[in-house]
Parts: sequence; structure tokens; C-alpha cells
Amino acid sequence: MRASRIHSRGPGSFEANMTPLIDMAFLLIVFFVLVSQVASAEFVQLELPRPASDAAQRPDDRQRIVLNVVPARDGGAAGYRLGKREFAPDREGLRDLVAALARAMKGQPGVEVNIRADRTTAYSWVRPAMDAVADGLAESGIDRSRARVRLVVLGGSIDG
Repeated sequence: MRASRIHSRGPGSFEANMTPLIDMAFLLIVFFVLVSQVASAEFVQLELPRPASDAAQRPDDRQRIVLNVVPARDGGAAGYRLGKREFAPDREGLRDLVAALARAMKGQPGVEVNIRADRTTAYSWVRPAMDAVADGLAESGIDRSRARVRLVVLGGSIDG
């Protein structure tokens, strides 16, 4: 019997040709260098004008005031929170809340007020917060038609 030609040459070896891979890497490097130079050539440092009107600002740039109705266990409110300050849900606390809201709104005709309440909180506890925002607007001297008030209800899904 004759010996096979495959075995007579010795064990087979595998060699990868790296030339196309190196060529592709250099082409990508050249491409990104050229693109970065084109992008930097189009960029010019400009001092852009700043709009003075509130209407020219993006909605996310507007001043926003968040008033939280702190929920209690029985569907009531444990108080109201404006920033880090807490106000009692009684008459004196609401009066202090109106004054704090008026100070926060002063000089901001396009102010947005978000009233946040838990789904389990009864509306009878949310209504004083809404009244406090309206009274704060009146005290601050802002026209009511210029301000936006949003009621945000937090909690589980609504049962039909």
C-alpha cells in the first residue's frame, strides 16, 4: 500500500492572513481622522444672545414649583411639603404655605406649579393645596392666566 500524500507532508497548520485586517483598520483610522477634522472645521465658537422673554425659553428651562400633599394612612393629609419645608394641614399652616408660595412665585410670570398627591389621598385634602396656589398667585401679583398648575396623582392603577 502506498502512503497517503496528506500524511507524507507532515501535520497540517493553519495560518491567518492578517493583511486585509490591517488594511481595514488603517482605512477606519483614516476615515475617523478625516471626519473629525470636517466636524471641527464647522464648529465656530459664538457668543449667542440670551432671550429676555419667558416665552422664548424651552419648557424644561422654566421655573417649576413642586407642592407635595403628604399622605396619611386614613386617606387624609399629614401636611404639605414645598421644597424641604413642611406645612401643617391646619389654617395656620396653610397661611404659611400661601406666603411661601407667593415668595417663590414672585418675579416669575411663567411659573409652573406641580401639585403632587397620592391616589389614596381624598380630594378634600388636595383642594386646600390648589387654593393655596391660587392665593399665592394673588399675593405675588402674577396674573392667574400666566401661571400653569398641574395636578399629578401618584399611586396604583385606576380601577374602572
